[in-house]
Amino acid sequence: MSTFDLLEKRHHVKRYLLESPPKEIIEKALWKAWKTTPSKNNGMPYKVFVFGPEKQKEKELVHDMVHKSHIRSENDAVKAGFATRTEGGAPNPFYAHVKEPGAYLICIHAEPREPNKFYESAVEEGMFYDQAHPEYIDRFIDTTAVEVGMFIANLGLYLLEENLDISYNSCFMRDQQKWLDVGLDHAKYRPVITMSVGYAEKYRYENLKEWGRTHEDLKPEYEDMIEWR
Repeated sequence: MSTFDLLEKRHHVKRYLLESPPKEIIEKALWKAWKTTPSKNNGMPYKVFVFGPEKQKEKELVHDMVHKSHIRSENDAVKAGFATRTEGGAPNPFYAHVKEPGAYLICIHAEPREPNKFYESAVEEGMFYDQAHPEYIDRFIDTTAVEVGMFIANLGLYLLEENLDISYNSCFMRDQQKWLDVGLDHAKYRPVITMSVGYAEKYRYENLKEWGRTHEDLKPEYEDMIEWR
């Protein structure tokens, strides 16, 4: 199957099967993503945390960070006058993939990194290696987010090659202290993105199909996105 066909078959997962993929497959895909993803100054200023199917409590806590962010976003929009009502705190069923029992959950957080030997010498010559300083995370978070996007896109492709299903999520509380407060002690620095991995039982688009609304939920047209100058 071509790379295009692999990526075309990816759909957002609403529900995963209870059967879990072998850990070895996840590890192999993670290694490939680490090996092939480029990074400014070879710094990779982020860390990838993997919660296996047995880490149900942790996955549910992450889901709680997602749900709270969803509620806050709606309330803030109403207060700012961008919306007239909220959903009343109802949980979004399409976030449930984050806590599915049979799936893995991958959380990627920003993390400072010390320079390698080459850049150590550059620092001695006057270069400022911002990625080594926790105080600068919010200044280089845009670069980190781009790199994380490349990493997780590569990872997703390698997982799709193994006939696994994946779903992304970037709706969650950005303040890592809120994660620490509920017991997610891995979250020493701000989260960037999460991805679930498993064997899909039902996809989101299947709900849209049942509702007769697949024709409504479309990307912007190619011509609106790409402009040659």
